[in-house]
Amino acid sequence: MSDRDVVLDVRDLTVSFDGPRGSVTAAQGVSFDLARGEVLGLVGESGSGKSTVGLAALGLHDPARTTVRGSVEVGGTQVVGAGEAELKALRGARIAMVFQDALASLSPFHGVGAQLAEAYRLHHRGAGRARARGRALEMLERVGIAAARARDYPHQFSGGMRQRVMIAMALINHPDVLVADEPTTALDARVQRQVLDLLGELRREYGTAVVLVTHDVDMVAAATDRMLVMRDGRVVESGPTDRLIGAATHPYTRALIGAAPSLETVPGTRLPTVDRPEPGARTTARVWGSAAPGHGDRAAAGAASPGTGTVLAEVEDLRVEFGGGRDLLGRRRPGKPAVRGVSLRVAEGGTLGLVGESGSGKSTTARVLAGLQRPTAGAVRFGGRDIARAAEDAALRRTLGRDVQLVFQDPYASLNPRRTVEEIVTTPLRVHTTMSRAERRERAAELLEQVGLSPAHLPCHPHEFSGGQRQRIGIARALAPRPRLIIADEPVSALDVSVQAQVLNLLMDLRDELGLSLLFVSHDLAVVRHLCDRIAVMHRGEIVETGSREEIFERPQDPYTKELLAARW
Repeated sequence: MSDRDVVLDVRDLTVSFDGPRGSVTAAQGVSFDLARGEVLGLVGESGSGKSTVGLAALGLHDPARTTVRGSVEVGGTQVVGAGEAELKALRGARIAMVFQDALASLSPFHGVGAQLAEAYRLHHRGAGRARARGRALEMLERVGIAAARARDYPHQFSGGMRQRVMIAMALINHPDVLVADEPTTALDARVQRQVLDLLGELRREYGTAVVLVTHDVDMVAAATDRMLVMRDGRVVESGPTDRLIGAATHPYTRALIGAAPSLETVPGTRLPTVDRPEPGARTTARVWGSAAPGHGDRAAAGAASPGTGTVLAEVEDLRVEFGGGRDLLGRRRPGKPAVRGVSLRVAEGGTLGLVGESGSGKSTTARVLAGLQRPTAGAVRFGGRDIARAAEDAALRRTLGRDVQLVFQDPYASLNPRRTVEEIVTTPLRVHTTMSRAERRERAAELLEQVGLSPAHLPCHPHEFSGGQRQRIGIARALAPRPRLIIADEPVSALDVSVQAQVLNLLMDLRDELGLSLLFVSHDLAVVRHLCDRIAVMHRGEIVETGSREEIFERPQDPYTKELLAARW
């Protein structure tokens, strides 16, 4: 590779942050280069230093709290040590960034067209408003958004469309390098594919080189030319993507690749995890070792029978509408339908996967079964009892709460930061049982051990734990009153692939040990296939297909199901 082909050259990059307990090194001795039109996958878990490297490439670290050493050259311009004026001229023109959370990155007070036009005028001082607006409309059309929507605000777009706006803004000045930091995390498989296809088209059209920062190894395999694996701030392995995916030499790289369930993974088998026990986590067979008794037999049998027995929870012809009500003249206004005529059942001891893209109505359906959302019409039953009024009837909701518990998507937002782990886990016991404080504490200690944590964590607060540990605390809280059904709403979508594997293994172990029924809500087809016995596919508020794991993944009937499966890399 000749020097003139290199648009990003990183040499011996070391980044340290100053904190109250001293300096912390987030990236150490990182070196790589990137040629025009090339895509490099920067892979690793949270805290590995990959985002730190991406930010350093644009000079975005706070110089008052950060020490950056080494060399970062963008098109021959040195970033390390450059002044703010020089960096402002570089950012957006020669190198640009697409952040993970598009809604937080875009201004909520301005239309998307105005924001794109501003990004253009920043680097084209002589451009008038008409020229900037024309360029903004051109880029919106280029990323698949109608120019007529230029006046719309970010909240009026879906997650995938907001990410398209971010890509349009990053590429409006034709930069040499694009740093995409987890650009498709939490997006549906179909939308992920659309975003990556768009990046590929724009790379070929403009010759832009891309640094794809992600923990998703499958995405890296599908979209990159080369791969650089980071752990604890250091590069542990790098090389052509095909070679590393097929024949990685470093144990950590192999563990990352193996930890993610794929459509080829044998369903129900334990996923390999990165060899890094979390502080205080137990390593007994029940959670981290071999499968629970009977688990291997069940996986080998293909889980043909579970989920087909006695019905535990069900909805029939369920409809949920939002908005509506009556106008000033007392006339009824139609609401916006979120769920339309849905019927599904969760069997005693079964695991039902509810899969579909964002906005399909799957979380709304789950909230109805949990007694948190009032249905507009239809039947809702648990254990044969009508629970349709649970969201309005406090006594019924309290009774249902003992048998139905939830595990939420975001382990950071779902735990009260002011409560200790003991207070969090014992809350359902205070509400649903007559246990004494000592009995509740003893039960909390048992639960922490059951989910792979230590009783020594009881006095700790959520901020003292990693994301995976927080999700285990959420699972312990859900298990506290010994429920019959756990509703898990996207419980692993916000977690790194290795931590995701740990949580999925834990859920499988607990299901088999305790005989739990699970309603698992997700947009990740590989995760649903791995964990669930039966699957229901939702699209635009309707169930379009229901069947066993084998029927859905091997013999899909509905065109939407086929489209979802085709979108998965």
